[in-house]
Amino acid sequence: MGDSWEEGGGACPWAVWTGDELDWVRAPTRVYLRGVGRRYLSEWPFNEAHEKILREYRPARHYRLGLFIPCAYGKPYSQSYIHYLFRRTLAPYIREGLVHEIILTNAGVVPRELDEYWPYTAYDWNPHMETEEIRACYRRVLKKRITDYLTAFSGYYDEFAAYMRHDSDSWAALREAARELGLEIINLAPPSVDPRELEEAGLGLPEYMQDPDLLLVTKTALERLDEGLRRLLG
Repeated sequence: MGDSWEEGGGACPWAVWTGDELDWVRAPTRVYLRGVGRRYLSEWPFNEAHEKILREYRPARHYRLGLFIPCAYGKPYSQSYIHYLFRRTLAPYIREGLVHEIILTNAGVVPRELDEYWPYTAYDWNPHMETEEIRACYRRVLKKRITDYLTAFSGYYDEFAAYMRHDSDSWAALREAARELGLEIINLAPPSVDPRELEEAGLGLPEYMQDPDLLLVTKTALERLDEGLRRLLG
């Protein structure tokens, strides 16, 4: 005798909400894409999602600044530890419609408005498993996607900046794309900080200390971000 879903005087609906409207691309099943390699970089569904952005997405308004930022292990990105911390600095500029966040990741170029959409909520690219060949492929694929985005949507922004680790492959890809397009994109993050600040930002917890982007939520880095934004937007 199987479990009954009709007990207690009423039926339990099979589904009252499926979240289909949060599927940026359609799939029979919302698979979780955990891995490192070409399959998790330039194949379906990330390639299809990128092409749909170029075809159908438009920024909500004209912005003073398009700010390129890194992705995060936590999904959606906006709920992650590092995004929460540096968005506290960005919040006044976001509320005023001055800054648009553009996230760079192995999944592609992700405008903040899409950060709750599948497949951007359901993947895990582990940087500790990268090889030099994969890093080179990552930079090449991301550079192409950044170039596509800038070519399609640069008219929506007065200028661009980045807030990323200076040694990251995402910053390398962005820098190369900007150079080829003749754009100047400055990086508002410091190249390094005092190790004691990293310990403080990571709360001394091993799972946080392993994240190289922890540098971006240190006191020095966040102060540098605020100074840079005031200089650009003041």
